Amino acid sequence: MKIVFIGAGAIGGYYGGQLAKAGHDITYVVRPATRKVIDEEGLTLISPEGTENITNVSTVGSLDEVDSADLVISAIKIFGEPELPENLPAGAKFMTTENSVEYPMLAQEKYGADKVIPAVVRAFIHREGPATAHFMGGGMSLTFGSLDPATESVVQEFFEALEPTPIKAKIHPDILRDVWMKAMLVTCFGALGAVMEEPIGVLRTTYRETLQALMTEAANVARSAGIQMKDDAVDIVLSFTDAQPGGGTASMQRDILDGLHSELDSQVGGIVRCAKKYNTSAPLHQLAWETLAVKSNKLRGQK
Repeated sequence: MKIVFIGAGAIGGYYGGQLAKAGHDITYVVRPATRKVIDEEGLTLISPEGTENITNVSTVGSLDEVDSADLVISAIKIFGEPELPENLPAGAKFMTTENSVEYPMLAQEKYGADKVIPAVVRAFIHREGPATAHFMGGGMSLTFGSLDPATESVVQEFFEALEPTPIKAKIHPDILRDVWMKAMLVTCFGALGAVMEEPIGVLRTTYRETLQALMTEAANVARSAGIQMKDDAVDIVLSFTDAQPGGGTASMQRDILDGLHSELDSQVGGIVRCAKKYNTSAPLHQLAWETLAVKSNKLRGQK
């Protein structure tokens, strides 16, 4: 397959590198500094098994430089409200992987359901410098699915492309539901973790009722948006939360507390905007968004 990754950070770098190893034509849309590293040194992939260098990838500075592709995979952190590429290469479908419930919906509005393939990443991978991605071990998966029959052939082709890689691929029959299920975990515990400055082990015990209330609110917003959430969605996510290492933190939480730009607006703000769009409310997320915006600005000002 001819696949273009927007971004060569943790997910773009590691997942794209694995697909390049499997023989696929991988191009990265990256900033000049990262482009220089990839062009001169390739990608560096680190895992518990060791370190490897991937050189059979190419780079461009803009998506407009790509004439055609099978799939464009957006693998970026969204700071502020989401922005989408103005145009897609000829023949390309667009895959979203971000921790944002808004992004696949906005992509569908811009390009049409016949061109959008939402996806959910589940893996502990850190960016450790330009074109360097570190897989920390454990599971590594990519769940994706069609919103329209027009994408089904590409979904199947991509599923088969992933088979020889260590990435566990799954085609989900209701992919937007899975997007929201992940948000109920990472957005809710990330927001509460940043407010309380505590890891997941403390949140799921000392602040369990608040965590559950945030998850319930997110599930209700999803239902207002027409997502078919299961009745026991909150229980499922809480059970998954209980199974995680107690010291775990979310990347949004870490970025906020480190005084860095974060995905606060795209994750928490995205749920609030969806609530308003579909004529419901999300007061807990609104409060977390406003509180953390102030906190984030103060911490960034101290750096």
